[in-house]
Amino acid sequence: MRLNSEFGSRFKSGFKPIAVFLTILALSTGLLSCTEKADDKTPAKTLESYIQASFDVKGVEDKAKMENLLTGDTKQRLSVWSDEQFLKAFVETKKKFGSLKILENKKVNDQEVALTYELSFREGEKDKLAQITQRKLCTLVFLDGGWKIKEVRSQRESIEYLQELSLP
Repeated sequence: MRLNSEFGSRFKSGFKPIAVFLTILALSTGLLSCTEKADDKTPAKTLESYIQASFDVKGVEDKAKMENLLTGDTKQRLSVWSDEQFLKAFVETKKKFGSLKILENKKVNDQEVALTYELSFREGEKDKLAQITQRKLCTLVFLDGGWKIKEVRSQRESIEYLQELSLP
């Protein structure tokens, strides 16, 4: 009987730290998953999702995914493109994502945000390869429980042809 009580007390004392550890692990995992879901609904995440989707286009079926992140005139402009126009703009151009930097995040009001961002990517192949950097202003509005891109305006663009030789 004495053996059982020693085993029981050792088991209970050894069990408490494990239980505490598992509880902390479960809570922190739950908090992290809530944080990730909340981050998915920020204006910056919506912009990142749209840009990522535009570089990942494989076919016409990807158009709907991009349209879901847009609203207003911007959505209308993309929706009226023919399948050929869409494929030419997003697949045939041979664009490769470089980087995205949010330079400024300005709250217009509770339902509208203006993001200034810089997007860098490579376009073309071999002797026609270019490094393109664009600075744009993106207006997003909060609709139907999420942020949607309302408008994008170009501010500046630079193109560096990587293989081109020129005379001084």
